[in-house]
Amino acid sequence: MIFQGRANWSAVSVFYYLFAFMLLWEWLIPLQQITDTGNISIFVLFIALSLLLTFFRIKWYYTAIVQVLYIFFVIGTLFYQDLSPLVWLPQWAGEAGYNIGVIQNSSWMDITSSFRTFLFFILLWLLVYLLHYWMVYQKRMTFFFIMTLIYITVVDTFTAYDAKWAIVRVLTAGFLLLGLLSFERLKVNEKVKGKAAAKWMLPLIAITVIAAGIGFLAPKSPPQWPDPIPFLKAAANLDDSVSLAAVKKIGYGTNDQSLGGPFMNDSTPVFQSFVENRHYWRVETKDVYTGKGWEISKKDQPKETMPIGDFQQKWFENSVKTEEAEESVVISPTYSYSHLIYPLGLTSVETDEANQLDFSPVNEMLTPAAGGKSVKLSRYTLKYDYPTYNISKLSKGKAAEGLPKNFVDRYTQLPRSTPARVKELAATITEGINNDYDKAKAIEQFLGSADFSYNTKEVAIPARNQDYVDQFLFDTKQGYCDNFSTSMVVLLREAGIPARWVKGYNEGDYQGTNDAGKMEYTVTNNSAHSWVEVFFAGTGWVQFEPTKGFSNPSSFQYEEENEAAVSAGAAAQTPSQVIPKPEKPEEPQSDSSAAAGGKGGFSFGRFEIYAGLGIILAAAAVIYFSRRKWMPRFLILKYRGRKDDDVFFQAYGALLKQLALSGFKRDSHQTLREFAKEVDRSHNSLNMLHLTSSYERALYRRDHAGEEWRKSAELWENLIKNTSS
Repeated sequence: MIFQGRANWSAVSVFYYLFAFMLLWEWLIPLQQITDTGNISIFVLFIALSLLLTFFRIKWYYTAIVQVLYIFFVIGTLFYQDLSPLVWLPQWAGEAGYNIGVIQNSSWMDITSSFRTFLFFILLWLLVYLLHYWMVYQKRMTFFFIMTLIYITVVDTFTAYDAKWAIVRVLTAGFLLLGLLSFERLKVNEKVKGKAAAKWMLPLIAITVIAAGIGFLAPKSPPQWPDPIPFLKAAANLDDSVSLAAVKKIGYGTNDQSLGGPFMNDSTPVFQSFVENRHYWRVETKDVYTGKGWEISKKDQPKETMPIGDFQQKWFENSVKTEEAEESVVISPTYSYSHLIYPLGLTSVETDEANQLDFSPVNEMLTPAAGGKSVKLSRYTLKYDYPTYNISKLSKGKAAEGLPKNFVDRYTQLPRSTPARVKELAATITEGINNDYDKAKAIEQFLGSADFSYNTKEVAIPARNQDYVDQFLFDTKQGYCDNFSTSMVVLLREAGIPARWVKGYNEGDYQGTNDAGKMEYTVTNNSAHSWVEVFFAGTGWVQFEPTKGFSNPSSFQYEEENEAAVSAGAAAQTPSQVIPKPEKPEEPQSDSSAAAGGKGGFSFGRFEIYAGLGIILAAAAVIYFSRRKWMPRFLILKYRGRKDDDVFFQAYGALLKQLALSGFKRDSHQTLREFAKEVDRSHNSLNMLHLTSSYERALYRRDHAGEEWRKSAELWENLIKNTSS
């Protein structure tokens, strides 16, 4: 049978699962605002499907089949929408091996987006199983309810998520669920039945609703902690080691000659973006490290002027797989700079406020202009090429192989004053690694280790004769993006790998999805950020993210490229075509992770989604309604050949279930012999009675159960075959 027991389809049990679903949903709602997880609806639907299957008490293996089909259908739609399952499933399996190795090394930020999404589904699957166990068997949910309440209140306190209504929902659903489960325990222990249920439930519902309403409508005092972290630090008497005079306000600035020191948060808006892909926003790059900060070389090099609608900058080699994306930006009136904020890979800009772009080839800053004068844009639309990098290709050879010497010298520059122990550290981190991509990943993972921490308050300023990177790597080991990104560039250059420092903004705060399917982000001064770009011969500039707590928005895939196509692409252009032009870091195929805001997104309004779900449901229906035909064959294969002492009892129980499926259901008051006679009358035989007699002998003389089964196996097989006719 497809059911593992008689389903309890009472109104009370419906409420159990409904309230459990509401509590689980509350765990997902904040994720879209406080993380970069997208497409929360696919996880909500998975929870609903899983709870529905457990509610109807479907056998675990049927439930697993449906859930696995759903998980891989979603992963295929989000991350591999242009590939058939025969192509992407083996590719995903290969990536799974890579991700398992990453997990073993505790490099959590390097897990691919598709695998994070898979792990998140497994976590939700386990949670649904636990909820089912707590509700059906333990009749207790207090622990999960308390944990949900703590989670919601902590998120409300320490993030921008407003949990005002969430707390009301959690308390209402939680108290009703606890009350229902308490009544279920009373029914079993005290044998309560009849009208007692209504006498119990009506006051419970009334009190819960009234209490929740009063709690929500009652006047409340304003927040007592404007910022909880400083409050806690003050309560613990933790004084900053740096004076307030040295504290800067976060945000973009043009002077990076002296890095270090703490900063204050500033939520002043910079711009709003409506994007297809998660990515960082570039403003400029810098290539000269001084030991204290960053400057640019060739400061007097003239700017290049180009049409605003056709930006002729080469970001990466032709062999890199790309897709075109279009996004729009609305600049805040309070933003004081006129430079363009853009993603790497930019191809064109559309605006009525300017007709050309002034491009600085040294730091790659773009300035809109009209009539020969720079213009501050209020809004613009841009197009760019969004790449997906091939890890297999990046892992072959040296990053600087075949590149011009002046290019390599420029991006491996370091001051003579760089301490020797920095060079020794770079050698230690990369020791035994035979390709530059893995060396870069090793340095990135080193900075993301537990030895370093992200901190914006207690950040030291180097002394007069102290190197900025040396101080961070060996003395303080705490700081923010400038510390991590600068340190990675220096370590890369010490290893002979061309790298540069990039500054701009991260993706900002997620606001939702508009009617056009674009993700909306609000970028503030708090979103100011710096990161690293590494140049790989044959590919171009590739983005890395060493800052603790941040994830690389670039998109990487494990796939073997056609070597002939790669060679042809390389032959069509020399390295010098790309060298002056930065390569765009690609963005993860989704970040869902746990999330799942993958390439192309996921929409429940698309026809192919409904078609795919329809196919899954149709397949499940065929399997379900044809079970009388295939189940006997499965059971015969399962029990044939077994000779242990337990097989008879399991096989006889399976026969009873199969008989019930074919219309012969044993009543609870019937003995086995009475039921066997009823079956035999229908089939005009004595087979069931003979089998039942043998079963009873095995039951009461268990030391001979295996022998009885060997005598009766053929009889059992004939009976179970008859159930399919």
